[in-house]
Amino acid sequence: MAKSSTTSASAELIGLVERQVALGPRVPGSAAHDRLADELAARLDGAGAEVHVQPFEARFHGRTVSCRNVVGVFHCGTPAAPMLLLGTHYDTRPIADREPDPRLRGVPIPGANDGGSGTAVFLHLLDWLRGEAGGLGRDVAVAFVDAEDLGDIDGNPFSLGAERLAANPPVGVGRPDEVLVLDMVGGRDLVLDIDAHVFRHAPSRELTASLFRLGASLDLAPFAREKPERVKYIISDQWPFLRRGVPACLLIDLDYPEWHTQADLPAAMSGDSLAAIEAALKPWLSRPRAKGHRSSPGS
Repeated sequence: MAKSSTTSASAELIGLVERQVALGPRVPGSAAHDRLADELAARLDGAGAEVHVQPFEARFHGRTVSCRNVVGVFHCGTPAAPMLLLGTHYDTRPIADREPDPRLRGVPIPGANDGGSGTAVFLHLLDWLRGEAGGLGRDVAVAFVDAEDLGDIDGNPFSLGAERLAANPPVGVGRPDEVLVLDMVGGRDLVLDIDAHVFRHAPSRELTASLFRLGASLDLAPFAREKPERVKYIISDQWPFLRRGVPACLLIDLDYPEWHTQADLPAAMSGDSLAAIEAALKPWLSRPRAKGHRSSPGS
């Protein structure tokens, strides 16, 4: 990628994060949340995707709120083509449980990186997907999933929306053959963690390795650099699929210092980190499809 195009992509990606943060915290049940969900559906439709909205409810802080997964499918045009699902959560956490100031721990986080980064990358990728879908050899579903960040609040698990999508996918989406999830991929000096769950599921390990190898071969720092204790057991939106035997990969940096604090703002992020993720995804999505790695549920 040329330097000028990298700079342009970095600025555009940070702009997409800033747009989300300007709405306010996207906590399920809030006006900001509903407005963003509407915008995501409109952007998918405008990019030519087949849009599916999956409503469900969640309960926290003494009330029941409406949630929705917003999924757009880009068809490659081949009958019975395999499907790759690209997923990220767009909701933000209603509390700041890692906030140093105890007075602010009950305030929703801004969610620039945690909620905003993966959403920005996939929004930025939509026009590319519209142009490339016919040559990818697979259908691609872009899933903006809801209610990921209600975990450990009033007894909720994490990834409520991804659990709903994995357990009962909408007609027209169906069960994917592979899943890639983004979560907190915009921090400064980004170095990606590796989800330890993949080492217990060979297809997920192979899927993860393919992306990390490609990113490292392109000399993209988030993939190529090392850090201590990089392998971690992580529950995010990849987990409901992986535990059902669907090959799944998660890109995340849990060492983001502003995680679940009021400092999770665009100023804490790097457009170059977001651009590096996108720079890896495009050739990875264009790779020849691996054969024979579909696993049975519960494997």
